[in-house]
Amino acid sequence: MNPLVKHTIYWLVILTCLSCVKDKPNPDANVLLQFAHKGVLVLNEGSFGNNNSELSFIDFSTGLVTQSIYQTTNQKQLGDIANKIVYMNGCYYIAVNNSNKIVVLDGLTFKEKTVISNIHFPRQILQVNAHTAYITSLYYPNIYVLDLVSNAITSTITLDYNNAEQMLLYNGSVWITNWDTASNQMLKINANTNQLVEKVNIAGYAAHDIVQDKNNLLWILSGNKYKNKASFLTCIDPNTNTMVKSFAFGSEEDPFRLTIDAAKEKLYYLLVNYNGGSSNNGVYIMNITDTTLPKTALIQAYSNSYFYGIGIDSVSQHIFLSDPKGFTQQSTVYEYSHDGQLIQHYQCGIGSNSFIFN
Repeated sequence: MNPLVKHTIYWLVILTCLSCVKDKPNPDANVLLQFAHKGVLVLNEGSFGNNNSELSFIDFSTGLVTQSIYQTTNQKQLGDIANKIVYMNGCYYIAVNNSNKIVVLDGLTFKEKTVISNIHFPRQILQVNAHTAYITSLYYPNIYVLDLVSNAITSTITLDYNNAEQMLLYNGSVWITNWDTASNQMLKINANTNQLVEKVNIAGYAAHDIVQDKNNLLWILSGNKYKNKASFLTCIDPNTNTMVKSFAFGSEEDPFRLTIDAAKEKLYYLLVNYNGGSSNNGVYIMNITDTTLPKTALIQAYSNSYFYGIGIDSVSQHIFLSDPKGFTQQSTVYEYSHDGQLIQHYQCGIGSNSFIFN
């Protein structure tokens, strides 16, 4: 069964154990709901160096937010900079980057099951088969191979450059972006042998995001404006290991958080103006058949702010966006319709960066 399908089932149990209290930092986890509601789990990375990563839950039926799920359940702090959360084999795995650990939570209770600590700056996590996951590392040229039965690191795949970032599994191979500004390639690793089998050139350097469309083509977002690496959107055919087409962003455009809708026909990404200006600052949408990049934002960021996280509910097609508020206070999470109309907003933890939908 697909992990996301399992995830829906598990949430039915989870929501009978957690009460949803808006903006209350320590909700009473023993209050039982009469019925389970749909919602979204929010990962809050926290502010650097302050050990204040957390989990929030937004209840769609009431609009109420449960805060501090990890601390309430485990009576301790999650750690410093929670970068990624995935659901695998009945558990949530959270990469806590600056704490150099993966925290494993029971998928029903959010109780901590174990901590995997022998990892340098974990960033992204990808399940590659029933028993194995890959973990990327910031600052190190490593892919860690994790045994999901023992929760032990069994081997390390060494890469040419540091800063491997997002990964995608297709047809038995793992495609890996490399955020290092010296790298202009995608790496293809055989998921059965853990061996590097192909290097494919992309337009530009420092790839960081990857998605797959309905035609099984891969779309890669690359670039690093503040290290003088221009941004590109590259389309690759993974069956022939060739570049199909590419699109160049302007010198003042700084795109990230590439994602795709449930039909795998529309690409979404954020342009960020960290000074809070109106130009190049918002959510942009592009059909996979388009021949040019979009010129205007579907959703413009608010004045003196920017969006940091994006998620698309596969059922409602609603777009969820986070404003991190400078990482000094609670993030505001906005819910928009598919055509960019504001529906609701919520207060979550510090530095909300990603979403898992029920």
